[in-house]
Amino acid sequence: MQRIKALLELARPAQWIKNGFVLLPLFFAHALLDAAALRGALLATAAFCLAASAVYAFNDARDVERDRLHPDKCMRPVARGALGTALAYRFSAALALLSLLLAAFVRLEVAAVILLYLGIQLAYSLGLKRIAYLDVVIVASGFALRIIAGGLSAEVPLTPWILAVGVLLALMLALGKRHGDLVHVKDARARAASGYDLAIVERLLVGLSGTVLAAYVLYTFSPEVIARHGHHALFYSTPWVLLGVLRYLFLVFRRGAGGDPSRLAVRDPLLLLATVGWLATLTGILYL
Repeated sequence: MQRIKALLELARPAQWIKNGFVLLPLFFAHALLDAAALRGALLATAAFCLAASAVYAFNDARDVERDRLHPDKCMRPVARGALGTALAYRFSAALALLSLLLAAFVRLEVAAVILLYLGIQLAYSLGLKRIAYLDVVIVASGFALRIIAGGLSAEVPLTPWILAVGVLLALMLALGKRHGDLVHVKDARARAASGYDLAIVERLLVGLSGTVLAAYVLYTFSPEVIARHGHHALFYSTPWVLLGVLRYLFLVFRRGAGGDPSRLAVRDPLLLLATVGWLATLTGILYL
């Protein structure tokens, strides 16, 4: 029983919230009530959850010695000795295989997207994550692949704007995480060794936040969206996006809280309000 609990912990189900990006094309295409499209998108989301957990398990097994020196990561199941590295690697391989089989059941193209995701994450784990700025681009590419898989699985058209918004938002969150890591590192030499400059990261975050907002507004007024829905009422969801972005920047800059965006999204009251308000507004506009 303890081993099963440790394996579940290794899979990090709390991080599965990120895979909600797979559902974005379905939601924005006004296809949420289409049973076949919904079924495909949900299966693709489950496949991405398994793939992401495979990556987490692989990373924990590979980085076990480094994690044991970290104040927080030392409590992960492999680092604290609850699971062996060999078992973690086998668990990772099993999850990856299950994710590909499930994705192939939906569409072979979705399986191809997940295979590409796993390949990129493997390269990331084996060394690319130590290259400053390239690492956040790779993280953002994972969200782009989620959106693409969502469109393929639900068989709905993907607009360039929704893909752009998703990638820019992912870049902002990934840089916010790096910012959180930097501000909690007191050793100047260790901070310099990361390859990141705190001032540059902060300027990039401000720039990306404005770009996310601009891209979202342009999306709501894009000809494809107006042609599909017959109006530009999606624009009225913009204040929630503005609230979410500004609150996230406040938490990152003033509280150094960018380390875990998934945890922030469900624990910070204003971010949660922005998310729920945004979803409720869009649901009302698109489906009521």
